[in-house]
Formats: sequence, C-alpha cells, structure tokens
Amino acid sequence: MKVRYQQRGLESQATDVDDCETPITAEWKETDITRPLFSKIGIFISDADMRKYQDEATQTQTAGTPAAPLMMGLYETIVIKVNALVQKMNSNLLSAQATKFGKNIAYGDANAHTLNFGNIPRMSDGIVKMMLDYQMNEAVGSPLIVGNGAIQAFTTLQSLKTGLDNNGFGAANLKVYNDLGSISKWGANHFGIFAPGLVGLVDFNKNVGTYAGVKGGSIFFTIPVPVQLANGTLSTLTFDAQLKYHDCPVYDTNNTLVADRGWGITLSKPYGLFNAPADMFAATDRLSGFNGALHYIGAVESDTINANIVNTAAAPVNTKEVPAT
Repeated sequence: MKVRYQQRGLESQATDVDDCETPITAEWKETDITRPLFSKIGIFISDADMRKYQDEATQTQTAGTPAAPLMMGLYETIVIKVNALVQKMNSNLLSAQATKFGKNIAYGDANAHTLNFGNIPRMSDGIVKMMLDYQMNEAVGSPLIVGNGAIQAFTTLQSLKTGLDNNGFGAANLKVYNDLGSISKWGANHFGIFAPGLVGLVDFNKNVGTYAGVKGGSIFFTIPVPVQLANGTLSTLTFDAQLKYHDCPVYDTNNTLVADRGWGITLSKPYGLFNAPADMFAATDRLSGFNGALHYIGAVESDTINANIVNTAAAPVNTKEVPAT
C-alpha cells in the first residue's frame, strides 16, 4: 500500500507583496507501507491426549470468521499459547524500530539522549526537558512512551502518590508502556517517545473473503485473541488460522510414532512497522529529519538535595549557654 503526502509550507514561500504570482505547486510524495514481517505458531492435540481429559474438553464450540468448530481443549490451548506469538511479534517490532528513530530537533541528531528523572520538580528535571523537547519537535497529541527502566520507575512512583503533591509530579499523566523486551533490543533504561499517528503496527490478515473457508482438508479463517497491554488496557489481535484434522498417524524411519491422529491448528500474521518518512519535511524546514520517534536513555537523579535538607533538619542544636565574661 502506498501513502501519498506533501511537505508542509515554508515561511520562505510567503511574501509581503500584493501580486498575482502563484509559484507554489502540489508536489506529492509517496512512501510504501509494507508488511515484511511474519510470525506463526503451530499447535497439535492428539486424540489420545483428548481422551485423557474430561468430556467438557471435547465439547465443540465455534470461533472465528467464518465460524470454525474448535474443541474446548484446543481453544483453551490457543488462548494460552498465543502469548508466544504475541511476544515474537513484539520482539520483531522492537528490532525494526531500533534503527528507525528519527532526528530530535532539540539536539540536531538521531542519537539517544539521557534524561535525569528526579522526585522534586525543577526546571532542569528530565520530565520537564522531555516535554520541552516534544514541543521543540512540534509534536501534536499526548506522547506515547515505550521502554524500560528509569522512566517506568519514575511513572510508578508518581502513580503511588495521593492527595496533595507539593514535592512531586502528580499532574504528569504520562502514557508509559513498560516493555521488558526493549532491554535486549534497545538497551537498559532506553525508551522511545512517539507522536500519535506517525508510528504504528501495520496489521494485515490473509484468510478473509474468497481466501477463507474450507479448502482441501483444512478450514481457513481468522480468530480474534484478547491481548492486555502493559498499562492494563485490553485489546485484541486478529490472527489467520488454519485448522486441519490429521487423519493418519505419522511414523519416522525407525517405525516410531511421531504424531497420532488429532487436530492441528496454525496461527499466523503478516505485519510490519510504519514510521513516517524521513523526508516528511523539506530539507530547509526546521523539522527536517523528524519522523515522530525520539530516542532517550533514562537515569535516576540522586536525591542529594533531599539528603542535605534531611541532614540539616536533623543536625543537633547546641543550646549550652556561653558564660559571660
């Protein structure tokens, strides 16, 4: 799929002359939204195993589109094991994003910059710098924050505060998504700040329309699976599914049983990661190189000031009277 876009107008294109000149033209650019990534899992339950379970496990229910018959035991296994597929997708997306962070206009490069987070509001604090950077990049909407370490610790601390918060950041309602997978993909304490609408998952399903239904000895359909995000939000992901009954046992060359008769199902999804194009802004635009994804490293600021205050307050006071001379 191709996306068409135009670079925004520049101040240099405006004049102070009242004439009929119309030098600005509609110069369209294009970028591709692709789905180069693919992940799948396969699940098999033999008839021999199903016979060991209670009758309830063999009861059939329909699920997906078009509706496919699934035994309860198989459906429960899908819901439990699909976590492997979600983790694999997340890992691939994190790897893809590692090389797609754009230019941070506040610093003039695409490097990961360190922000120090403290517990007492100061103009030099990381949360203040982060919001100023976001404004410097002219980003719109509440920033989406994904990563690990210090930024999550800071957010957790603020969420524990109740009532009046004279020494904290109680008003900072950040959308932070803790992702443990980002530790190995981006680094410890690394996190990304994303402008809504400029970065996203490219979601695609194959088993729809004329490509769904009974084909040969399989049923091709899509099935929605409940997913809980890191911040507790409930969502769903829809996967392609192929359900097939293996009606003959499989043996290896030593005549050893490899697989009995039973049901097999594969869940899969082609997908991709979209980042706004690097030339979204003209070369002479102050936002040239910004693509909506900013890279940071979080650090916890020492409580030196707090410690000094406590030590001063706790220092013993010498009340001994000095004799008159």
